[in-house]
Amino acid sequence: MDIEYYDRFSKVYDILSPKCYYHSARAFAVKQLSLQDGQTILNLPCGTGQNFEYFQEYLHGSGQIIGIDLSTGMLQKAKKKVAKNGWENISLYQADARKIDQSWLMASNHGQTDLNAILCDLGLSGFPQWRQIIDNMLELLKPGGTFVIMDWYIPQPTLRASVVKWIGKGEVDRPLYQYLATSVADFEVNTSFNRGGVFVATGIK
Repeated sequence: MDIEYYDRFSKVYDILSPKCYYHSARAFAVKQLSLQDGQTILNLPCGTGQNFEYFQEYLHGSGQIIGIDLSTGMLQKAKKKVAKNGWENISLYQADARKIDQSWLMASNHGQTDLNAILCDLGLSGFPQWRQIIDNMLELLKPGGTFVIMDWYIPQPTLRASVVKWIGKGEVDRPLYQYLATSVADFEVNTSFNRGGVFVATGIK
């Protein structure tokens, strides 16, 4: 991953990808998490923190939101959102997605490893070893926990696919939700967002 690119991109991310652009997909993805007061969710990557207000609609300031990103620029934007809104239930970490496992969570989160839900949005299309990351995330979930992926999927080479790849520096034809479907007991996917280019896949461990 080109971290320097994402650091630069963070300065204009909320302008080029405003709330309205992904609102329907984000709102649906967070609803699929079935969050309740007091629960813990991991958001990887958390980017500039655009998901946080959606999480808080269900958590009401309770529980814990763990946000992870490798980009310093993205995290700085996320920290500003947290401070501006006075959210006290959010912990932010700079870390490589490939290294997020039980040992990392135990060391970074004061020994707490019980995750009720995980959201990976707009990241797995750019992460190397994305299958390994999905496997690691599922290992972190409590039995009965919910794993949601929101990302791009444009399997055919089109101009739109090329533009999305150029902006996001990721791949838009990875079989992300197809892989998740083979790894969970209960699976569903909605491919209707952003004119069919964005999907939300849900799996229950």
